[in-house]
This record gives sequence, structure tokens and C-alpha cells, in this order.
Amino acid sequence: MAFGFPSSYSQYQSLNRQSKLHFMFIAIETIKRLNWEIIQINDIELIAESQNTSNTWTEQILIDLENEDALIKSWSTGNQIYDRGRNKKNVESFFNLFYDIKKEKSTLDLDENHFLEYVTNQKEITESYIEKEKNITSFYSFFSLFVPTKDYFITPILININVLLFLIMCFSGVNPFVPEINDIIDWGGNYGPLTIENNWWRLFSACFIHIGIIHLLMNCYALAYVGLLVEPYLKKWRFLITYILAGIIASLCSLYWNRDLVSAGASGAIFGMYGILFLTLSFGVIDKKIDKNLLSTITLFIVINILGSFKEGIDGAAHIGGLSFGLIAGTTFVLLNKKREIALVVVNIFAIASCVILINVCKNTKVFIYQFVEYEKGMQDFAEMEKLALESYHDGYFDNKEHVLYMIKDRGIYYWEENITLLKGLERLSLPEILHEQNKNLIKYCKLRIESFNLSYKKINENSTDYDDEIDNLNLQIKELGILIKNNFEKQSQ
Repeated sequence: MAFGFPSSYSQYQSLNRQSKLHFMFIAIETIKRLNWEIIQINDIELIAESQNTSNTWTEQILIDLENEDALIKSWSTGNQIYDRGRNKKNVESFFNLFYDIKKEKSTLDLDENHFLEYVTNQKEITESYIEKEKNITSFYSFFSLFVPTKDYFITPILININVLLFLIMCFSGVNPFVPEINDIIDWGGNYGPLTIENNWWRLFSACFIHIGIIHLLMNCYALAYVGLLVEPYLKKWRFLITYILAGIIASLCSLYWNRDLVSAGASGAIFGMYGILFLTLSFGVIDKKIDKNLLSTITLFIVINILGSFKEGIDGAAHIGGLSFGLIAGTTFVLLNKKREIALVVVNIFAIASCVILINVCKNTKVFIYQFVEYEKGMQDFAEMEKLALESYHDGYFDNKEHVLYMIKDRGIYYWEENITLLKGLERLSLPEILHEQNKNLIKYCKLRIESFNLSYKKINENSTDYDDEIDNLNLQIKELGILIKNNFEKQSQ
């Protein structure tokens, strides 16, 4: 068995007075009968590719006649570290059939001119060969997920970065199964109050931070599978750029929808790539030979995961944002399939415009957040002064008329007036309309209290019962308004 990066097997064979042209002739016939495909040929070298029978990476076979002995080498074009004996089997199959063809009477009667004509004709056929894209839908082994190869290059690098960062986090003391929220924030998680406060780099870093090992493994597997299919179509840098854009847009959607949620993970970017995969598979852009059942599997995967995004603790906004971008990008790639560079420019323009819009929206949201915090603090001050105003009327000095009058006028009414001033100040904040309506009710409440306190002051000062009906009527209005205000606060907190 052959080991290596990638796996390979080679063997030398003496020409035994056989001309290189004759050897090349028989080698071509052998390769054709083995149903291998010749992809390159010249006077001293031939490269063929084995048939893709295992729905995975093929092997390439080299016939090298540069030296006195012929070199036959088979190597895997994928990234497996163990080839399961396929390359050795290729070389053995080649020689077994090579000797059978060499012994055939039909080849013994041919001369050098016929060999030359045959090899030259094969060169012309090969030169007109247009390399076609080959889509891979499975891996040789678990380790092949992490090793870059020709058409699976960026994806494993992204996977390795995710795994490496997770390992560094764990070695630094982060719990690998249930990390603390503060740890996720410290390592670059997307958290509204910090991201909006000029920590915009978190939109990018959050795409590589994961909340536990299960989260990491699920995302890495999903990324490996979609990368295996999409990266050969988009090619390295188009794939990388699109992946990053999908991740940033997903982070911005999360930031807009969930201001106080700590968001992390590659899910948004991955959903973006699955959106592209779904569209390109649907229209047969990637490869019409791909099993149609694959489209059903991808569709089911997307639907199940989107439905699961609405569970508590899952950042559904990032998933939906990433998928939406992917579907739009996929549509663009389908429409401009033969002009992928132009398609990428269109996708980039759309992504950048979306990012600018979302960032501006989030910046405006930042003002709202801070003003809402100021409003909450104002409500705390309101509650404290309300308490002091009510206590001034019931402080236990009923035997001292002057003191009671003082408390009602200089303490009670004073605090109600201060609350009115406070509420009018809060009216200048950018708040939801419901809060502005609540402020109006609170101001009305304070004015009713002031009116009630003034009547109570007169009643005590004049030692009269003439004001009792008015006081009772005011207290009834205060009670009804208080119930309304309480119900409104409860609705806001839901």
C-alpha cells in the first residue's frame, strides 16, 4: 500500500530493446482499453486519468520515457493519506494488459511509421481535449477533510482555522462543551453593544468562533461538504470572497435583529454557500451528471436547519441572512454562468451595498439603544421621587399641622413637579411612540397628584371638609390612570 501526500505508487520497466515509440503505442492502447482518459501527451511523456468509479477523486497515471527505463507512476489527485491500494492496483493493471497487447499478432506486424502516425494522431486528439470540471461528492477518509488539494483548497484551510482557534480557546481555559458567554465575547463574538461601539471587526471574527465542540463539528462537516461541491465551481478566490461576504452579512443581520444576543459561528457563511449550491444544482450549472437525489438532500438539509433556527438560543437571523445572500448570489452566478468574473463583481457590489445599508441601520440603532438606556435610568429616578412624594404625605406627623403642611407643599408637590420636569426632558429622546404616549400619561398622573396635594393642603390648612368630594374624584382618576400605566409597562416588558 502506498502512503504520502498525496498517495502514490511507481515502478520502473526496462524497454528491452523496444523503441520508445513502440512502447508509447502499446501504452496508449493499454490506457484506452482500461477506459482511462489521456489528458497530456508528448514524445517522451504521457499522463492519463483513471475512471471515476468510486464517486471520489481519481488517480493520474504517468508514463515517462525520458530515461533508458520507462517509469510508470500512479498518484491520487485528492488529499487522502491512504489510497487503499488503488495506485498499486492501477500500475499492476497497466502492466498486465500491456504485456497482453504486446503479444497480440496485430501489433507485431506494425512498423515504426505506423507507430509514429498513431501517436501523432493521438497527440492531436489530446490537444483538442477541453478539461472538464469534475465534481466530487465524498471523501476518501476523515483526514481528507483537512488537507488542501487542487479543487478543494480554501475549504480545508477555513476548517483548520476554525479548529485551531477553538483549540487555542480551550487551552486558554474556555470550557469546550459549555463556554461562558463572556469567553465568547472576549474571543470576538458578535455582541451588539460592543460591535456597534466601533468593534466592527467582530462581524468577521464571529464567523470563526464557536460555542462548544458540537457547534464546531457540525459546522465543519457542513462546510466541508458544501465546499467540496461549490469550490470547484467558483474556484479558490471567488469561493473565499463569497464565503466571507456571506458571513459578514449574516453577522449584520444578527446584529440588526438581536441587539443583545451574543452571536458566533460559521453557520451564516455556510448557509450562504448552501444557497449558492441549491441554485446552481437546481439549474444544472455545477454538473448535470450529479445525482439528482443530491438536490433533494440539499433542499431537505436547508429546510430542516432553517426551521430549527427558530429555537431558543439559535441565531436564526444569521442563518436566514446568510441563506438569503446565498440565494441572490446563486441566482447571479446562474444568470451569468459564462461570465463568472462579472458575476462575482455584481455579487460584490450587492454585498457591499447591503453591508453599508445594514451598518447605517445598526448605527442608528446604537442611538436608540443608548437613549433607551437613558430612558430606563430616568424611570428609576421617577420611581424614587414618586416614593418620596408619597411618603411626604404619610410621614406620621399628623399631630403637627405646620409640619404636615410643609411636607405636602415643600416636599410632596416639589417632587411631583420635579418628575414633570424629568419626563419632559425624556420626551426629547428618540424613543418608540408607545413610550412617548406613556410619558404623556405619566405627566398627566403627576399633575393629578399635584392637584390632589393642593386640595389636601387647603383641607388641612382650613380644617374643612369642603374639598373631600374633589379629592375623592381626583383619587379615582389617579387610580384608573395608574392601572392604565401599569398595564402599558407590562406590555412593554413582554
